[in-house]
Amino acid sequence: MRPRAAPTCDICKKVVSKYKCPSCLVPYCSLGCFKIHKETPCAKPSGPSSTEDKPASPVKEVPVERPEEANDVVEKTQHNASAASTAKEIPVARPIHVEDEKYVLEKTQFEAIASSSEIREALKDEALQKLIYSIDSSSNPLQELDGAMGIEAFREFTNKILSNISKSNDEQ
Repeated sequence: MRPRAAPTCDICKKVVSKYKCPSCLVPYCSLGCFKIHKETPCAKPSGPSSTEDKPASPVKEVPVERPEEANDVVEKTQHNASAASTAKEIPVARPIHVEDEKYVLEKTQFEAIASSSEIREALKDEALQKLIYSIDSSSNPLQELDGAMGIEAFREFTNKILSNISKSNDEQ
């Protein structure tokens, strides 16, 4: 049995796709390509995996604060794909969908996390870095996140983040 070839981005046709449109399952490689794809309405997939019979849950797209970075990521990813090297893969931005707006952090909460010496110290742990990277680069990040919650160091790290968010909320 031969391994399946990785699909190429249907938008730019240059880079291996890492993501699929949640509406029509078209493969794409980056936020830039996703935005281009979303300029025209897409069709729902048909067949047994279709969600046509299920009620649609409200989904909010969270805008990326610096869209110019998406173009940089696409260019770096295209360069990386064209250079036949074993260099470290460049992460690709992916669209963020949030079903409930209450889960979106405020800027002050992000600042509280970023300025926390406790969190910065925890992030020096190479094993934790690898675990976070594996969650972020996974094709099923929710499943990876669930698995990571079984690891004590990751639970402690998430508790530090939640504590900082709570402190930030109390100060507001």
